[in-house]
Amino acid sequence: METMILYEKEDAFILIAQHDHARISGDLVSAWQSQLFHSEERKDELAYAAYEHDSSWIDLDRIPLWNDAANMPFSFRDFPGNIRFFFYSKGLDHVQKTSEYAALLGSILYTTLAERFRNEDTITFVEREFARQSAIIERLQLDVSLLQLHAKALLLCDELSLFVCMEQPGTPRNQYEWFADGFPYWFDRTGQTSLIADWKDETTIQLHPFPFKHEVKTSLSYKEVSKADIAVYGIAEAYQRAELLEHKIRFQQAP
Repeated sequence: METMILYEKEDAFILIAQHDHARISGDLVSAWQSQLFHSEERKDELAYAAYEHDSSWIDLDRIPLWNDAANMPFSFRDFPGNIRFFFYSKGLDHVQKTSEYAALLGSILYTTLAERFRNEDTITFVEREFARQSAIIERLQLDVSLLQLHAKALLLCDELSLFVCMEQPGTPRNQYEWFADGFPYWFDRTGQTSLIADWKDETTIQLHPFPFKHEVKTSLSYKEVSKADIAVYGIAEAYQRAELLEHKIRFQQAP
């Protein structure tokens, strides 16, 4: 089973695996301007956190689950929270074996997102992750101000990746439920508090401000699963039959 990112077309669903979304986030973090942090310390671990924060879903990446109530596959937005948060914690446990700092950043990302949708499913998860965060910060004797900057950069890159994944390429910004007003931005010394993203065309996203060292080239892997095939084969087999496709993406500075 998998909690996918998806959007609906007239005759098909576009399904994107969580780990493929995380890869875009990692490509963005890897291109981040170093001068926006006050230290080069732990930058590799920040990139590792971005690439691996959704690794818990790789083992479950084979079978989407069908949501009977919505008559479409479950997405990461409506997947049962108690299952989703279990696997978030499982993935962080896995990352922590390699890098405690990366696990800390992933935990901060997840608790930030969980707090936006606070309910009975999130409370236990958030409390458990707060304990993880406190223990790692104390154990590593961290520069908390740098940690905060890294966490904010990770959140921004994660959300920019969601901007790519949640709607059809080229969709006008005002049609996005979450990102129509831009993204919170903490890195501009002139007082700019929002980053604006707009599709220039179906492969190019323009950003203002632009926090990266250079134009970022990446790609989105996805499957287009036809509704006709789902009706014949069911969601699991229809997904397996669908070809894995790739869409090239560029992030560049707005003029």
